[in-house]
Amino acid sequence: MVGQRPEHVHRSGVLVDGSRGGQAQRVLAEGLLLDQLAASVPDFSYELRRGLHREPFEGDPDQPVVRTLLHHARSVLGHTPAVLAEPYWTDCALLDRAGIPCLLFGADGAGAHEALEWADIASLHRLTDILTDTVTDFCS
Repeated sequence: MVGQRPEHVHRSGVLVDGSRGGQAQRVLAEGLLLDQLAASVPDFSYELRRGLHREPFEGDPDQPVVRTLLHHARSVLGHTPAVLAEPYWTDCALLDRAGIPCLLFGADGAGAHEALEWADIASLHRLTDILTDTVTDFCS
């Protein structure tokens, strides 16, 4: 209704900047100007409550599974792929924390988790060769 203020506003979202829990709450408070609003608007207050929080996965390039994959990627691709850190959460973080060796490696493409997500077919074939050789070598 016009002129009435809600008692509670619920906002959920996913932070993908790699922020840790407390840091993320500070970013939200400052980035959404909540602190400024609370200081300047009568009867305005807020409370941020953290729901599900997961740390992003940061693989170790010296892990045997990573070295094995890089070896086979080099032989298939003709060069060693770059080892990068990504700020988002994946299941790899859970596997890593449980002591299960893991890494993220995929095909060329774009649009992850979007309406139009695609992968290059030739890249999928190369990926299949790299992963088959890596698993065979690593598990032998």
